[in-house]
Amino acid sequence: MAAPVTPDPVMTLDLRTPEGADGPVLSSRVLVIDKTDALAEHHVHFERLARLPQVTGVVLVAIGGIDAVLRTPSALAGVGVTLWVTGGSGVPWEGGSQRPGAGGGESTVDDLLVALRFPEVFDRVVAEVGAMPHQAASPGLAVDYATVEPAMMRALKLRALRQLVATGVAARLHDRESTELTSVVRSVTEGDATSVREGSPLHEAMARAHRELTAAARAIGRWRSWRGLVGLKKRHRVVLDRLSTAGDALLRYHRVARRALEDVDSSLADGYPPPSELLEQGLPSPAPVNSEEMADAVRKAVTTELLGGRTLPGIAEQARRLGNRLGAARSLAVTEQDAAADLQTWAHGLIAPPRVKVWPIPVTPLLPVMFLTSLLSTALPGFGAWPMLLIVPLWTGLVALLSAPCPAGADLGLVFGATVFTSVAGAATGLKSPGALSSDALIGAGVLVVLVAVSLVSAWLAWRAVAGRWRDAVPLRQAQNATKRLSDQVSRTIEQRWSPADRSRRLADSLLVVAAGVDAVAEVFGDVISGVKDTEHTFGGDSSAGLAEVLHHDLVAITLEVLRPSFDAIASRMPLSADAQRSSARAKELVAAYDDHLVQAGLRELPAFVTDDGPRRRLAETLWQGSASSRRILQLTERSRMTQLCAAEDVRLLQADNARIVHFASADMDLPPVDAGCDEIIRTRGDAVGALRLTPILARYVERAVHAQGDQR
Repeated sequence: MAAPVTPDPVMTLDLRTPEGADGPVLSSRVLVIDKTDALAEHHVHFERLARLPQVTGVVLVAIGGIDAVLRTPSALAGVGVTLWVTGGSGVPWEGGSQRPGAGGGESTVDDLLVALRFPEVFDRVVAEVGAMPHQAASPGLAVDYATVEPAMMRALKLRALRQLVATGVAARLHDRESTELTSVVRSVTEGDATSVREGSPLHEAMARAHRELTAAARAIGRWRSWRGLVGLKKRHRVVLDRLSTAGDALLRYHRVARRALEDVDSSLADGYPPPSELLEQGLPSPAPVNSEEMADAVRKAVTTELLGGRTLPGIAEQARRLGNRLGAARSLAVTEQDAAADLQTWAHGLIAPPRVKVWPIPVTPLLPVMFLTSLLSTALPGFGAWPMLLIVPLWTGLVALLSAPCPAGADLGLVFGATVFTSVAGAATGLKSPGALSSDALIGAGVLVVLVAVSLVSAWLAWRAVAGRWRDAVPLRQAQNATKRLSDQVSRTIEQRWSPADRSRRLADSLLVVAAGVDAVAEVFGDVISGVKDTEHTFGGDSSAGLAEVLHHDLVAITLEVLRPSFDAIASRMPLSADAQRSSARAKELVAAYDDHLVQAGLRELPAFVTDDGPRRRLAETLWQGSASSRRILQLTERSRMTQLCAAEDVRLLQADNARIVHFASADMDLPPVDAGCDEIIRTRGDAVGALRLTPILARYVERAVHAQGDQR
């Protein structure tokens, strides 16, 4: 029994590089790759291929744009065909009169080369395009892969490594500020207690300051009433005593609070004074540290960030920044010192308030009222000069009440002199024209009473003005606001610095240890990238997002495995210190083991350090054995949407009506039912399933380039 005939493999000649055409041609099928603008100068190579007796078919993939027409090598007439692609990502197109879709295509030129390296697909392309005008066509492609060729594996792994260690503009999309790590910091730094302990010196000083300020405000309020007006100096003395007491309370509170804030800084930075002294002053006990919960929170945050696409340098930089901020020696007490520094000034302003003043205001505005009431009172008929004996002493007494809180001085002489002069002048003026108002004595008496009332009300309003201006001059409101700011600062310092001090210190050390470990992994990954030759990662045909996800998750798992000793140390109560050398050695060991695993066991097997098999299960679901995409590809026709490997503006150069479709799939694939009339599916020994659409180029845009014998070089 004869052995089954194995078709010759497809040999690839890449004329884009000087060494691409070197070496003997040992196969009957030759796949040639060249640039459109270099076809003419490479006609010697095409003629050599055409003369070789063993060569039965040539597929030329011409990459690049064309000026007016595509000039295909005349030497390949009868033996080879041309597939023209413009490079780039291609465009989605349905192969008819519709315009191409927006965006780039899913398949690439590299996918086309993979398909053409299958001998059966190669032969079908030669046959189909050979029947087209000028034996030239533009390919469209939809392809999916069951497994990954080594070139694709290297390309995707290298891409995943580069994404993880990217910096600068390349990482900007993924390295936006993390919310996971900041949420860990926020939860850890929330203290259990934010107020001072009752009965402590700090609490007593704070309570007394607030209490005395409230009492002083009430005393000023009472002083502005009628009781303050008739209370002469006694009532004012009570107000002054209250203000002085409040000022003393503020000074004491300021001393106690500032000492506590400064001791918090010193204790957290240098360990002195010890926490016991701060507890005696009134601060609450620091919140306890749960190392296990902290380690779990940090591990989950780092894992979430890595799986979400964050880069290693981005995570390390943020963890280091947060750790340094938490470990800063100074607290809010120093940076906000000026917020309550003026409290002492306001306190001294309460102890020595400004003088009460009645001259020139409000006595000066009262002078017209004095004059008119004195004039009207003596102008009443039937009373003569007697009302003068009432009005003048009345005004003198009222002004004396207004001036009672004022210190003795030249201003009081002016006040009383102006009062007596104005009231007497008004009364004398009224005596010159008596009876001007009425001849009824009873009405005159009523008018006199009204005048007295007007005098009293005017004096009351003047008193309110005196007391109000003095109250505004006293820095009571400023002292209250400064006291509130100082109290808020104490509470904030307790909440943000003191209460979570132990937690913050532990978290700061933890973040710095994690940052050092991540940096070590990034350095090892960078060394792997720099050690790869350019020829090893030129493949760009990633048509499986599931594969990229598996590789990314595996590299993340390597990172987490390197960090596992750090997480264990965080969960313990032992002091933390970064060990970059250990992390680097462990990362190198895991990278080498992972490479061996991919070679020996393949990608589908779970590495020892990977515990989450979800990405692999998702990849298996998308492979062509059970994937809807593979079945869909085998159902595609000439008018189906796929990636046309040309620019959008070049679709007009194609003759869509005469396109042909070539389907191919692995020999061991369970073929789905296909539509009636669909071309026979080519069975290959590869791991790809695809549909290749061959669309002729309009005759006026393609011609054979004829070269004379003398042109050969």
